[in-house]
Amino acid sequence: MRRTFVSHAALLLSVLVLGAASGPLHAQDGFVFDRDCAKWLEQKGYSTDYIQQKVGTRQRGFAQNWQGNVEPKDVQPGDVVIAFIRQKGQSMRVAYVEEVRRNADGTSGAVFVTEWNEGKYTDERCFVTDHFGRLSESKPMTVETIDKVWRPSLPLKGAVKE
Repeated sequence: MRRTFVSHAALLLSVLVLGAASGPLHAQDGFVFDRDCAKWLEQKGYSTDYIQQKVGTRQRGFAQNWQGNVEPKDVQPGDVVIAFIRQKGQSMRVAYVEEVRRNADGTSGAVFVTEWNEGKYTDERCFVTDHFGRLSESKPMTVETIDKVWRPSLPLKGAVKE
């Protein structure tokens, strides 16, 4: 009987602790990107919007949902690279490949990319920078920092383009 009481007491304590801990988290979770960042989404200044403008098409959704169809080592000018935003966890960005520089052995060493919205954050929750809707200067990325490569001229398995 006592064992049951202790188990129920422990369960009740766990529920209270988890409930108290989840209260503030739910308050923070009230942020909904599509709703709270609607004014930015309407302005179409994100990196994905730049790709739409540059190549005439884009994949549906946010960059982290985009698929690749080419190995990063095979990247070419005109491809779209999909890479993680440093210090932003699983959030990703996309950029247009302007140039590929080869290593002495012929392998891809660095790509030079252009993109929108790469800069200092002005609205961090909405991922808006001081280059929102503005072209950045071409800058290098090493092939090792590229997560995926999308070649718009090739088909994508199961992905929907807009």
